[in-house]
Amino acid sequence: MFQLGVHAIISIFIYLVSIGLSFQAVKALQIEEFTRKGRVFETQLLFIFIAIALGYLVASFVINFIDTSMQLSNLF
Repeated sequence: MFQLGVHAIISIFIYLVSIGLSFQAVKALQIEEFTRKGRVFETQLLFIFIAIALGYLVASFVINFIDTSMQLSNLF
Protein backbone atom coordinates (compact mmCIF):
# COMPACT_ATOMS: atom_id res chain seq x y z
CA MET A 1 0.00 0.00 0.00
CA PHE A 2 2.90 2.33 0.78
CA GLN A 3 4.35 1.79 -2.71
CA LEU A 4 1.11 2.94 -4.33
CA GLY A 5 1.22 6.16 -2.34
CA VAL A 6 4.82 6.83 -3.30
CA HIS A 7 4.04 6.06 -6.93
CA ALA A 8 1.11 8.49 -6.85
CA ILE A 9 3.21 11.30 -5.34
CA ILE A 10 6.00 10.76 -7.87
CA SER A 11 3.48 10.68 -10.73
CA ILE A 12 1.86 13.94 -9.63
CA PHE A 13 5.27 15.57 -9.31
CA ILE A 14 6.29 14.39 -12.79
CA TYR A 15 3.00 15.67 -14.27
CA LEU A 16 3.39 19.10 -12.68
CA VAL A 17 7.04 19.48 -13.67
CA SER A 18 6.39 18.39 -17.26
CA ILE A 19 3.41 20.76 -17.58
CA GLY A 20 5.55 23.60 -16.24
CA LEU A 21 8.39 22.82 -18.62
CA SER A 22 6.05 22.48 -21.58
CA PHE A 23 4.47 25.84 -20.69
CA GLN A 24 7.93 27.41 -20.86
CA ALA A 25 8.49 25.75 -24.23
CA VAL A 26 5.10 26.81 -25.59
CA LYS A 27 5.80 30.44 -24.66
CA ALA A 28 8.60 30.38 -27.24
CA LEU A 29 6.03 29.85 -30.01
CA GLN A 30 4.43 32.87 -31.65
CA ILE A 31 0.82 31.74 -31.72
CA GLU A 32 -0.33 35.36 -31.58
CA GLU A 33 0.10 35.54 -35.35
CA PHE A 34 -2.59 32.88 -35.81
CA THR A 35 -5.12 34.34 -33.37
CA ARG A 36 -7.39 37.33 -33.77
CA LYS A 37 -6.33 40.67 -32.39
CA GLY A 38 -7.98 41.63 -29.13
CA ARG A 39 -8.48 38.00 -28.06
CA VAL A 40 -5.89 38.01 -25.30
CA PHE A 41 -7.78 35.79 -22.87
CA GLU A 42 -8.52 33.15 -25.50
CA THR A 43 -4.88 33.15 -26.63
CA GLN A 44 -3.66 32.69 -23.06
CA LEU A 45 -6.17 29.91 -22.56
CA LEU A 46 -4.91 28.24 -25.73
CA PHE A 47 -1.34 28.44 -24.40
CA ILE A 48 -2.42 26.79 -21.16
CA PHE A 49 -4.33 23.99 -22.91
CA ILE A 50 -1.46 23.27 -25.29
CA ALA A 51 0.96 23.19 -22.35
CA ILE A 52 -1.28 20.83 -20.39
CA ALA A 53 -1.72 18.51 -23.38
CA LEU A 54 1.99 18.45 -24.18
CA GLY A 55 2.94 18.07 -20.51
CA TYR A 56 0.49 15.20 -20.09
CA LEU A 57 1.95 13.36 -23.07
CA VAL A 58 5.53 13.83 -21.90
CA ALA A 59 4.72 12.85 -18.31
CA SER A 60 2.77 9.78 -19.43
CA PHE A 61 5.76 8.69 -21.49
CA VAL A 62 8.17 9.21 -18.57
CA ILE A 63 5.94 7.42 -16.05
CA ASN A 64 5.29 4.55 -18.42
CA PHE A 65 9.02 4.27 -19.16
CA ILE A 66 9.85 4.18 -15.44
CA ASP A 67 7.16 1.57 -14.73
CA THR A 68 8.31 -0.60 -17.62
CA SER A 69 11.96 -0.35 -16.64
CA MET A 70 11.11 -1.36 -13.07
CA GLN A 71 9.35 -4.46 -14.41
CA LEU A 72 12.58 -5.55 -16.10
CA SER A 73 13.74 -6.85 -12.74
CA ASN A 74 11.08 -9.58 -13.06
CA LEU A 75 12.88 -10.87 -16.16
CA PHE A 76 15.90 -12.11 -14.22
